[in-house]
Amino acid sequence: MTLPKHIAFIMDGNSTWAKRNNKPQMEGYLKGMRTMSQIILDAKDLGIEFVTFYAFSMENWKRPAKWVSDFMSLAMRFFKNDESIQKVLNAKAKLKPIGDISKLSSEFQNILKKYENETASNDGISVQLAISYGSRNEIVRTVKKMAQNGIEITEENISKNLDTADIPDPDLIIRTSKKQRLSNFLLWQVSYSEFYFSDLLWPDFGKAELQKAIDDFSERKRTYGK
Repeated sequence: MTLPKHIAFIMDGNSTWAKRNNKPQMEGYLKGMRTMSQIILDAKDLGIEFVTFYAFSMENWKRPAKWVSDFMSLAMRFFKNDESIQKVLNAKAKLKPIGDISKLSSEFQNILKKYENETASNDGISVQLAISYGSRNEIVRTVKKMAQNGIEITEENISKNLDTADIPDPDLIIRTSKKQRLSNFLLWQVSYSEFYFSDLLWPDFGKAELQKAIDDFSERKRTYGK
């Protein structure tokens, strides 16, 4: 079986899950965050080396102020104290935020930087957390940085200066909740990624569905345009 080396996830359906289960909206997002932690462990068990999760987009900043405030408070509490994150750390995962994290509170930035620094030498699965992330924003930031540093604008150099510079492009993109769009996620990196669209809401996504996506991927023939 041909395994994807890198799987990226668009975690959709958290608020719908909460509504269907008569839960407060943020409880759906908490369930989704815990699902993310478990999927990291499941992916590691299945032999995946890299995973990336679309946790909060640049466009999400435009949502109602209360929603943004509630989500950020929840996310900070989750990363500081949730037991599921400790399980990920115990598995020697390497955690790295990608995106324009300067827009986050200083406290949240410090939490993410602490994880990044403390796990940098870990040899487990590599986890990218796309927080305050938008692919167009990433490309603009990258090109500006290159211009300021006198770096020639080539495809190779752009790839080397993106937030994802140190990891391979995704082999497989998984999006849940029946949605079939990229939503400004890794536009540069997914040029030849395969896609798998799951009908499950993200909080209901588990190892069985992940295995199903991997099995589907392994049956595809990738030609990269050749």
